[in-house]
Amino acid sequence: MANRVPSGPEGVPFLGSSLQYADDPLGFMERVAREYGDVARIDVYGTEVYQVTDPAAIRRVLVTNAANYRKPSLGGDEGLGGLLGDGLLTSDGDHWQRQRKAMQPSFYGEKLDEYGEIIVRDTTELADSFSDGGHIDIHAEMSELTLRIVVESLLGARIDGMERAIREALMEVGERFQPGPQGFVPEEVPTPRNVRYHRAVETLDRILREIRRQHEYTGDEDDLLGVLLDRRDEGALSDESVRNEMMTMLLAGHDTTALTLTYAWYLLSKHPEVAERFHDELDSVVEGTPTVADLADLDYLDDIVTETMRLYPPAYVVYRQAVAADELAGFHVPADTIVSTPQWVVHHDERFFPDPWEFRPERWTDELRRELPPFAYFPFGGGPRKCIGDGFAMREAKLVLATLGTRFEFDLVSTAPLDLVPLVTLHPENPVEVTVRAR
Repeated sequence: MANRVPSGPEGVPFLGSSLQYADDPLGFMERVAREYGDVARIDVYGTEVYQVTDPAAIRRVLVTNAANYRKPSLGGDEGLGGLLGDGLLTSDGDHWQRQRKAMQPSFYGEKLDEYGEIIVRDTTELADSFSDGGHIDIHAEMSELTLRIVVESLLGARIDGMERAIREALMEVGERFQPGPQGFVPEEVPTPRNVRYHRAVETLDRILREIRRQHEYTGDEDDLLGVLLDRRDEGALSDESVRNEMMTMLLAGHDTTALTLTYAWYLLSKHPEVAERFHDELDSVVEGTPTVADLADLDYLDDIVTETMRLYPPAYVVYRQAVAADELAGFHVPADTIVSTPQWVVHHDERFFPDPWEFRPERWTDELRRELPPFAYFPFGGGPRKCIGDGFAMREAKLVLATLGTRFEFDLVSTAPLDLVPLVTLHPENPVEVTVRAR
């Protein structure tokens, strides 16, 4: 993709436009890539950012030269670091490496099979509460469901009756990090948004304390919270660090999956031919209630989830900061430079995906998967910092879709376009209301 504007001092096209970014972050990133090329410098509220959309360069940032690209502290204490502290999502260095190694077994092997049983059980309980012809906000339902699942699976507690309070508090937290200059207002300034944010954090901290109390009586010493508490008892973690990891799991452990499910139901309702094939596959494979074993034979379901996360990637951009100078796609990148690698742009690049704005699960043939350049599709990031829960999230999304899909169809109530808001993750601006149809 050729660069079509004069270059800046480092040879990288430069576009200084915080106002355009604030007005439409997603559209702005698309235009930068389309008009300025695979590497371009942009101004984001006074911070110079190099936007990189070449898959080979993204792979260098996230994998082959990952040691040179650390997790940046965007916004400092006013950013996510102020909320999550030294949690896995925001920490770096030796502490992050030790935590990642200690937490890794909670997301693989036999633990995933145990989580599968919880996922199906909790989803079945939700399905039993639906009535034929009823109207629901599918995003709210999926958010509360994935909250129940992540807390029960990873933190060893039930949050019956607390789901709505947690979801609404997390929504207020997300509003605090919406792109825009208001996100840089210090937390101590009592703006209405900051007041709501602090109340939401207090609510979440109170609920986390309740979850810890529950875990003392009913928790599994091998679940994630059990591992964290063992490390605390050994002196490797403070109580505050345990809290930070719990908050990280609460925020990151449910949100992306809830969004994937919301967008999947939305897209199925808009594409009846895909929905028909989805239900036909379920009917031919699943007998009664879906199980983890059924997933191996639900190939089209896998394609639906994959295509949903391509079209509407919940994690829409990854940021890194260069430790030392580097070269990306032929351009010099100075030390300390912030680099953005936006999934939103790359997943909609027609060089890799013909008709990129069309929902076509059938595009995910074996041939496409073989020929697709690494990091033309990276919904969970990549490299050492690839999302630790990627396997859990994919299994959860497919089991929830299968469990509900065997019993229901969901008809979209609103015909308005799906407006997206880039908060920490990519959220629908309005409720996604559907009518429940029993099959």
